[in-house]
Amino acid sequence: MILWFFIGSFFFLLPLALVAAELASAWPQEGGVYAWVKEAFGIKSGFMSIWAVFIENIPWYPTVLSFMAVTIAYIFNPAIANNHIFVGCVMLGLWWGLTLLNFLGPSLAARFSSLGTILGSIVSSVVLIALGITWLAMGKPTQFPAFEIKEILPEKFNIGVLVYASSILLMFAGVEMSGYYASHVDNPQKKYPKAMFLATLLIFLLSVFGTLPIAMVIPADKISLTGGVIQVMDTIFISLGMQWATPVMAVLLVLGGVALMSTWMLGPLLVQGALSTLLILAMALIPNINTAYWILTSFTTTLLTLYYLPVFAAVINLRYTQPDTPRPFRIWGGMTGVWIISGIGFLATAFSGFMAFNRPDGITMFTKTEYFLVMVAGTFIWMVPYLLFRWFRRPGWKVDDSKD
Repeated sequence: MILWFFIGSFFFLLPLALVAAELASAWPQEGGVYAWVKEAFGIKSGFMSIWAVFIENIPWYPTVLSFMAVTIAYIFNPAIANNHIFVGCVMLGLWWGLTLLNFLGPSLAARFSSLGTILGSIVSSVVLIALGITWLAMGKPTQFPAFEIKEILPEKFNIGVLVYASSILLMFAGVEMSGYYASHVDNPQKKYPKAMFLATLLIFLLSVFGTLPIAMVIPADKISLTGGVIQVMDTIFISLGMQWATPVMAVLLVLGGVALMSTWMLGPLLVQGALSTLLILAMALIPNINTAYWILTSFTTTLLTLYYLPVFAAVINLRYTQPDTPRPFRIWGGMTGVWIISGIGFLATAFSGFMAFNRPDGITMFTKTEYFLVMVAGTFIWMVPYLLFRWFRRPGWKVDDSKD
């Protein structure tokens, strides 16, 4: 876990933040990633990136909803967390409730998201870390051996184990938005990279210490992909005689999940609603919820790969094709520095996407070949509207095709 969080933080998150800062400071117009990729490679490539990040939300929503549904089960009875009818009904209720909330207007949704982020993410994370410290202070047994440097490396370097690293890309997605603030910083060339390095270090430490309690308290083969956080909280609260606190934290975690989803839902809500409903029903019908959770997470990762790879390539291309465009922030080291920073981010993204096509050891309902074919076919289906746009775009559209 420590190794993958380190790689995700310093080989993906930090390079992406620096690349986005250069692109955003040079091309600050509306459109963001679409504008950057279009500037470098043309409108079709720009649309590929923006379509990928739009559509990746569809398989991502059910993963967050399943986390919320399992967490809600702990408010009433942890045993019903494995009841597919309960989980499916709660997921549908939450989804359409959030959809209706966003129909009331973005300002209301934004205020609700801010409150949910504070209570559900920040407060819950602090409580989780405090519970882990309490568990150690009580002298309780841990599920991993005493810390040694060799334990940082995975015990097995086979594909079935390495594939779990692909989800790291999903954890740190969205950091490119920080690039828009680079041009608003005094002396951005010096202060922005320093700020991003400190932020990356903080995110790395919080990720590790926020996850360690789960690995420390729950046996590896018993950890729920959807309910690991509330699972460990409930275990520690029971040992402290504080069972009443589990429902309280469950409510806060659900608020955090609601806030997370609400910030991404301001779009074509009815289209998202219909597609997500189909996925929710499919997820509820799959016998093993961990399997369904991972498959949807992998689809999200493959689509994010199509979103981020052109971004890392764009900053290199634009250094060559538009070298004189003013850049308030420039990745240091000239072209060598750009190639190194962007290359690291590109390779980390490509590795994560490649791993998402491979079956983890914990997924047994598909053979490795079947799983690979499911991932290839699913990713293709998600991108069909983009492919139709490329193949059948009407000639009369007034766009610049010189870079296509």
